[in-house]
Amino acid sequence: MGCKLIIFDLDGTLLDTGRGISKCIASTLGKMGFKVPDEETCKTFVGPPLKKRFLELFDADENTADAVMKAFREEYGKGDVFLADRYAGMEECLAALHGLYSLAVATYKREDHAVQLLKKFGMVHFFDAICGSDAAATMTKNQIVEKAMNLVGVAPAESLLIGDSASDAESAAQLGIPFIGVTYGYGFKTDADIAKFPHIACAQNPLQLVDFIAR
Repeated sequence: MGCKLIIFDLDGTLLDTGRGISKCIASTLGKMGFKVPDEETCKTFVGPPLKKRFLELFDADENTADAVMKAFREEYGKGDVFLADRYAGMEECLAALHGLYSLAVATYKREDHAVQLLKKFGMVHFFDAICGSDAAATMTKNQIVEKAMNLVGVAPAESLLIGDSASDAESAAQLGIPFIGVTYGYGFKTDADIAKFPHIACAQNPLQLVDFIAR
């Protein structure tokens, strides 16, 4: 394929960030007087826009949701952002693709948090662009992906988006970008989940990505 740029989602795709997000969302909700959901429900905050997930679970207005998200972002940056785990084979995947393609990150995570996290895990040098949400978390996934493409100077048809969730797949479809879904993250659990969206491949682990892209 005529791909020049590979764009990775972060949460559930590049790194397993569930521990930090789940811990911080539970702490934030508790401090703000909300009933703290069980651990499995807290994990559902990993990946999608946090505000959207909060409003799905709680009967709250927009102003309250914004206040909760602001409190979460402030708390998350104090240390929970680094509570993450490596996916086996991801660094080998990035090393194999680096140099053959431009690589970028497009994540709902606040951009400075994304950079800090990738530096912590020694992965930041693989990427030509690391794009995340603004401080107020107002950017859409489409806007974040478009920012990554603009920074690298590559068109949608020459790009590839890799992600673990419906929001990643929907963004790729809306922007006209080929999509590969992964099932080792927090969104998609099976190939059948990915099959609901336009895609060119499904990957069960990071090393399969190299097989699909570089073959």
